[in-house]
Amino acid sequence: MEGLFLLSLGLFMKVVLADSMLAGSADTIFGSQGKLGALDAWTGVLAFSGQIFFDFAGYSTCAIGAALCLGFILPLNFRFPYAAIGFTDFWRRWHITLSAWLRDYLYIPLGGNRKGRLRTYMNLMITMLLGGLWHGANWTFVAWGGLHGLYLWGERLFTDRKDSRLSREGNPIPAMAEPVKAGIGLPASNRWAYALLTFLLINITWVFFRSPTFTGAGNVLQSMFGMVHEATPLLTTIAIIKVAVIVAAMLVAHWLMRNTTILDLIRRLPWWVTGLSWSLMLILLILSQESSSSFIYFQF
Repeated sequence: MEGLFLLSLGLFMKVVLADSMLAGSADTIFGSQGKLGALDAWTGVLAFSGQIFFDFAGYSTCAIGAALCLGFILPLNFRFPYAAIGFTDFWRRWHITLSAWLRDYLYIPLGGNRKGRLRTYMNLMITMLLGGLWHGANWTFVAWGGLHGLYLWGERLFTDRKDSRLSREGNPIPAMAEPVKAGIGLPASNRWAYALLTFLLINITWVFFRSPTFTGAGNVLQSMFGMVHEATPLLTTIAIIKVAVIVAAMLVAHWLMRNTTILDLIRRLPWWVTGLSWSLMLILLILSQESSSSFIYFQF
């Protein structure tokens, strides 16, 4: 039953949320050749941010559910990544199997963090650049990986300096990198703000991931930061509200679920709540059958 529930949930995430609710707005913005307003640009980027999560996490959830029905337990591939507090935490939550492979077969063999700070920064960047290239022979993927490498650099530099200062002050804590990256020990408001900043900066990387050219990515980024004027609105008010509601609900759900799993949740819920939720997902799946696009990660 748990396997069938995960299979239904994965299809719901893909067919209903990713394809029916978000894909149209993302395709309209990233396929536009004209000027974009800031609201349209942000809506399109947030729509793709939700789309790629629901598409890929839905794909992984279907696989995990189907395997569970056959008696096999596959590892989690997503652990509510948009609740990540920092970029190291993000890569522990997003595409976990690829992250583990990059760590074990690229980062650690390159020397990891065992050969000094300079080599650590170099190893981080090489790993992320190759991770971007893994997605395809397009320089925009390399730029996507390079941006994540820069984010990890900045986070690592901040924590290294904090460690050095604490060491000079005689602080008994040997390293503060982990608490900063995972949010442990930070006030709740600071953890929430850091998670929101992480999410916003990750959205900038999705522009390069989704755009086929640097010109297209540059146009979207200029529009996002108000550098384009006299743009004609492309998205309808209904489309903007739909994206805003779904993305906001996704962020809230990720934050509330960041330390648990879907199966743990449904095991605690009353049977009738699980039954109603499952029934609603199946009904919406039936009503959304016009969707026919393949999973995004099939191309990889």
